[in-house]
Amino acid sequence: MSEPESPTRNDPVSRFFGLKPGDLAIVAPATLCAFTLFSAYSVAKPLRDAIGASVGSKEVAALQTGTFLTMIAASALVGLLVSRLSWRVFVMFASIVWVLGAGTTAIFFASAGTESSHLVDKAFFVALSVFNLLSLSIFWATMSDILDSDRAKRAFPAIGLGLTCGAIAGSWFVLKFAKTISYSNFIWISCGLLIIAALSTAWLLRFAPARAREKRRTPGGSIAEMIEGMWTALASPYLRRLTIYLLLYSATGTLVYMLQLKILDVSFADLAADKAKIARAEVSATIDFYANILTASLQLFVAGRILRWIGIAAALTITPLTTLSSIFLLLWSPTVAMLVPVQVARRGFHYALDRPAREVLYTVVSPVERYKSKNFIDTFIYRFGDVVGSWSQVRLEGMLPSFQIATVTALCLAFAGVGVSLGSMLKKRERASEPSSPIR
Repeated sequence: MSEPESPTRNDPVSRFFGLKPGDLAIVAPATLCAFTLFSAYSVAKPLRDAIGASVGSKEVAALQTGTFLTMIAASALVGLLVSRLSWRVFVMFASIVWVLGAGTTAIFFASAGTESSHLVDKAFFVALSVFNLLSLSIFWATMSDILDSDRAKRAFPAIGLGLTCGAIAGSWFVLKFAKTISYSNFIWISCGLLIIAALSTAWLLRFAPARAREKRRTPGGSIAEMIEGMWTALASPYLRRLTIYLLLYSATGTLVYMLQLKILDVSFADLAADKAKIARAEVSATIDFYANILTASLQLFVAGRILRWIGIAAALTITPLTTLSSIFLLLWSPTVAMLVPVQVARRGFHYALDRPAREVLYTVVSPVERYKSKNFIDTFIYRFGDVVGSWSQVRLEGMLPSFQIATVTALCLAFAGVGVSLGSMLKKRERASEPSSPIR
């Protein structure tokens, strides 16, 4: 089955999102899948943050390194599987793995009794980060298979709204029930949401084209593609600059995240271990909840107009400057009362303004360059930046406060400078009279 039957043109949901007849039969299950997939992650994420806050900076840095290495191994495994399985079979296999993984985690958390097993906590921290990366990557790849370019333009806003609402719902649930539901039961809830996502995926795959039954890649798999993407990114000054920008974003963002974990650790250090975990998860969920509401509000009402008004170059300086301000404020007042509004503002402005501006940067490169380099930049460089940022924080903690501030200021100003230069290079490419003659 390749096309759904056309629903009535008078469907109110279709009118609201500007969908054409036939779109809703695909968009509805896709949005449900996006909602449940991201709400499952958002229910588990505050638990991961609470674990990170309880183990110390060096341990978190080691876990970030483990996440990076696990991601590379997982990419190799994904490449191997998709070279031997049809895309449909692989996607359903991955969906089942997510469900089984969540169920196994819930069992381990429950069997730990006090839910304080360090080994289980560390494995959960790494696995959840890798799951978030791979599950969304596989989901968007599946949607790209099912939707042609014209239908994708109509469908993606609704699907993106499903992701945002899933993030809000998941964090709200943790915020509401953090004191009454155990860790293992939270993971069982994530497991149930992943089952719904798997069923939605199975329905979506009914509309996949015939090529989805065929093998998708050569035996080189994702690692070979990532290496090819690395050489593509390094060969272009524009993409090199974009690579540096994302590396600095990830590294400086991790510095803020490490400060968040340290504040959560100190603020609830006088509580018993289980109660401290709950309190830390509750604060993390509060940040996630209000940051996602701010993101959705900005996206719906003002983000587009702000980007058109200030331009891409200025938009790319928002995250560096808010990151610098966040670090200054958290060093000045390392309290939960300061942490929540600072992180809400920083993350809300990033996802509503900086992230869309960054995606615009890919519109002036060739499709081949975009396909090859984007996966390398958005996965390998992003996670490597986490490693750089976490170990940098470990080193900075042993230095004088004045040196810490000077280092962070230099990083964030360099980050902003790269953003301005990227905006300038973007304008030059847009003004090029001959699109077939790329500016390098």
